Amino acid sequence: MVHQLLMPQQEIRTDRLLLTPVTPADIDAVHELFADARTWTHLPAGRHTTRATTEDLVQRKIGGRVRHGLGSWVARTVGCGTFVGLGGVDMTAGGVWNLGYRLVPEHHGHGYATELARAALVAAHDLRPDVPVTARVMSNNPTSARVLARVGMVQVWQGPARTTAPQSAECQAWSDRDLTPAQLDWLVANA
Repeated sequence: MVHQLLMPQQEIRTDRLLLTPVTPADIDAVHELFADARTWTHLPAGRHTTRATTEDLVQRKIGGRVRHGLGSWVARTVGCGTFVGLGGVDMTAGGVWNLGYRLVPEHHGHGYATELARAALVAAHDLRPDVPVTARVMSNNPTSARVLARVGMVQVWQGPARTTAPQSAECQAWSDRDLTPAQLDWLVANA
């Protein structure tokens, strides 16, 4: 396990959210979120069916933050501290940031995803302005695609998903800038 004292906390406040690096103390809340079938309607195969899967996810996100200086946050409301979800940017093996988020269904439709995505883009640009921020979303999830467009990203590819996807759904790759051929190839290969 990576010790949290090795890293600055990188707490970020937006207008309505407090974003703090995910820690082992967050595993129960993250597992409840990732095990909830309502958060996986666009990609049911991604749902966590065991706590061990969530523990592995949290540890990988902590390790990524240690290696790359930035990673995913737990999002809570400012003031009352209600758990809203998990999101941020994580460095990929393709040398690009991957923007992602998953929110508790009761918090969908309130603009939290856009607020979190904007904060993640700013943090990524501040830390490594030379590294593109990308995102992958299923074509059957137009709400997430609208969030990406709202924060200034553009769709750079759409095609067959390499993971188990719902029938007729394709994967879309989005980016905040032009990608090198190698970066785009990596995104397509890992769609």
